[in-house]
Amino acid sequence: MGDRVTASDIARDLLGRARNPDGGSGPRPGAPSEPEPTALTAIALDDDAARAWLVSNQRDDGSFGLVDGFVRDESATALAVLALDDDDARERALDHLEALEAERVPFSPAIPQDGSITGWPWTDDTFGWVEPTSRAMLALKRFRPGSARIAQGVALLRDRRSVGGGWNYGNRLVLGEELTPFAHTTAIALLALHGLDAGLEAEGSSRLRSLWREERAGPITLALSLAAFSLAGDAAEADAIRAALDEATADGVLDDAVAAAWIVIATGDGLRRIVPSGADA
Repeated sequence: MGDRVTASDIARDLLGRARNPDGGSGPRPGAPSEPEPTALTAIALDDDAARAWLVSNQRDDGSFGLVDGFVRDESATALAVLALDDDDARERALDHLEALEAERVPFSPAIPQDGSITGWPWTDDTFGWVEPTSRAMLALKRFRPGSARIAQGVALLRDRRSVGGGWNYGNRLVLGEELTPFAHTTAIALLALHGLDAGLEAEGSSRLRSLWREERAGPITLALSLAAFSLAGDAAEADAIRAALDEATADGVLDDAVAAAWIVIATGDGLRRIVPSGADA
């Protein structure tokens, strides 16, 4: 038993191979360093070199992300907030995150949602989505728990939840069609909601219990689901997912540093760095 290789062992090995000489991490071994895998590695491994890379690659406006032509990625800023230990860099990132709002989408019969709720976008000047909103809520809960934007995030998740519970990427209904929830987005939403809305959290947890099984989920989805149930104190469900995660990585073929970091976060001390009180539950 002592020689059994776990998903965490495989993920830690990959994170070591994805680390670059500049201190950052690429999305896979050999790739240039990027903010998202670097921030997640810093959280997962409590890595000072990764944090130093983040500080040296922070944008002038306090944000973190990639720019591809006219597309400005905003997705890594919340993760960097959770990773940083430099107070000035973190506060500048929090200022940007708290001010960042997605574009408003007016209510229409085709897309029936509350147009007054913005949430957070994946990229600049776009619609609000479940995952970037959930990431922002985690960062603000951790370091600015009095922010009014947290309640706005809860309102968006309440408005966008799928029929029967759980979350799709951004909408619940389009052109009269109910959109199917996914385990990945449901799990990250549950991490963000923990301690904020017990009813919504219970409904989402109930749906996630079936979603990760029905989807035959991959490593990143299993890791996020494990984190959500560990945070909720559901040991039986967490144990079942941990076994599935070990099975999913048993062949040792894992080349995604973001997935690897979430595995290490979910199976180690990283969850405590994201939600300290919940990780002790």
